[in-house]
Amino acid sequence: MLVLVPVGFLVLILLGVLAVDSAVAFLGQRQLADATAGAANDAATAALGNAAFYGSGTLVIDPSEAATVVCRSFAAQGDSDLHRVTLSIAVTGRVIRVRAHAQIDAVFGRVLPGLGHRAVSAEATAAATTGGTPALLQPSGFLPVHCPAG
Repeated sequence: MLVLVPVGFLVLILLGVLAVDSAVAFLGQRQLADATAGAANDAATAALGNAAFYGSGTLVIDPSEAATVVCRSFAAQGDSDLHRVTLSIAVTGRVIRVRAHAQIDAVFGRVLPGLGHRAVSAEATAAATTGGTPALLQPSGFLPVHCPAG
């Protein structure tokens, strides 16, 4: 019995470590999903092409402006827990899809080789509408977004 108590205590500590690191990874994934959804919504409203709207009255998202808006939106989020964030967008007409990948630092996994970081990813779709529910065309062909540092 004297040997089993320290072993059981060690198992409980390891399970607690796993639970904390899993919770941190889940939180990081949710932060990335929220930032991605916010960036997609911002791009769907702020990156509309003026020439298409004023010329023919159609809503079309400008891909280059959308990339700028997505970068600004992610910078404004200020999620310092997310590292090495990579962004990509796909635009089809008035629908934009934003995909993001990042890494999260583990709390206790840092002491073990290879377990110090966890990869998380998220994807969000948004559409510009004038009212009603749009028929969403799912954009494909993601293009990487290169945000300026700072």
